[in-house]
Order: sequence, then C-alpha cells, then structure tokens
Amino acid sequence: MKFPSSPEDLRNEIFESVDKTKKNGDLRIRQLIQILKNVNNEIIIEGVLKVFGNENRSDTIYNDQKYAGLILQEINPKTDKNVSSILDFTLKNWNKSVFELPFWMQKNYGNQILKKGFTEYKTKNLSDIEIDNLKTMQWCLKIES
Repeated sequence: MKFPSSPEDLRNEIFESVDKTKKNGDLRIRQLIQILKNVNNEIIIEGVLKVFGNENRSDTIYNDQKYAGLILQEINPKTDKNVSSILDFTLKNWNKSVFELPFWMQKNYGNQILKKGFTEYKTKNLSDIEIDNLKTMQWCLKIES
C-alpha cells in the first residue's frame, strides 16, 4: 500500500481497496484508514471527493463511495471548502445509500451553514438527478430549506 501524498494517490488506493475486497475483505481499507491519520486533511477530502465524483466505475460505484464514506466517518477531516464546492463534486454521482457523506457534511459545517448552502445551491441549474439527490440529503439530515 502506498502512502497517499496526493488526492489522486488516495483515490487510487480506495479503488484498489475496493477491487481487492473479494480477496482481502475490508482489511485493506482498514489499513488505509490507519495510514490516513497521518495525512493532511485537504488531501483526504480531495481524494474522497474524486471518488464520489468518479463516473467511470459504475459497476463498483456503491463500494467505492461506501469506502470513501468510511474514511470520512473514521477520520472526520475538516475543511474550509464551501458547501457548494462539495456539492459540485459529489451531488450528480452520489449513491443515496451512502449516508456517510451527508453526515460528514453535517459534522463539518453544522445545520445552519448546510441549510444556507442547500438553499443557495437550489438556485443553480440542476439536473433532475441533482435535485433528487439534494432532496435526499436534506431529508436524511432533517434539514428543510
């Protein structure tokens, strides 16, 4: 396993962990989470966002995002990125069964900032999928806007 020194490294490590699940179970992702405790938060966040935004692995999208979500849940990296930039990366491709992403956003931003961010984001020209995913995030977090 390679120590992730860039967001791309982390994305690749997550994908490799998913690809080796049948052989190793979740051992590799658990090892990666331990390594990530020594990695810069921005590298973690950018790498995880690259997983949520990736549209090239439709056959493993749930597991890719689930492992990325576990990293958010376990490491709880902090960021100053605004809510809109997180949604730009994730909303179109987010698998609604991966609640770790919105719960991490709630921990990072708090309900008031998320509510404001969701309200502002609704004014963008969103696809039907993005609108539906945003509504699901709001429902899951019990945030109305």
